[in-house]
Amino acid sequence: MQTTALFDLPIAPAPAATQRRAPLALGELPTSSVPAAYDREHLYSPSAQNIELIDHRPGDLFAPLPAVPQEPKRWAAWWREQASVPTPDFLGLEPGDEITVLDDVTASVVSTCRFGAVVRYALPPSPWATDTHAEMYVTRRNQFGHWYP
Repeated sequence: MQTTALFDLPIAPAPAATQRRAPLALGELPTSSVPAAYDREHLYSPSAQNIELIDHRPGDLFAPLPAVPQEPKRWAAWWREQASVPTPDFLGLEPGDEITVLDDVTASVVSTCRFGAVVRYALPPSPWATDTHAEMYVTRRNQFGHWYP
């Protein structure tokens, strides 16, 4: 009878560690699927209303978003057909990235679209609330590297 010793078992390779992407340098325009502009130390995606007035980097996949309609039914169509169209990235953010939002809150990018990136962040414990996380859109980054709506 032949017995198997511990060192005879095939060794499965360890799962590769996910590499965290380096954050984009402040003041640098990212390669992105949406247009990118840097103005007054803030990174954002310009709209079609002001694209001619500013220096910007065109988007790889999308043109600037058209003006937001004021009528509710037209706004809903604009949101469904243009603004919420999924993108591979938004201003260099990709799903899974860890970023800083508002002051010093760490958030994880959940998804990206032409309008912005949806991020999820932990809420502080509270005896009055049952939610542990919240989500919000971020559309701009300030000179300190913090993203905000």
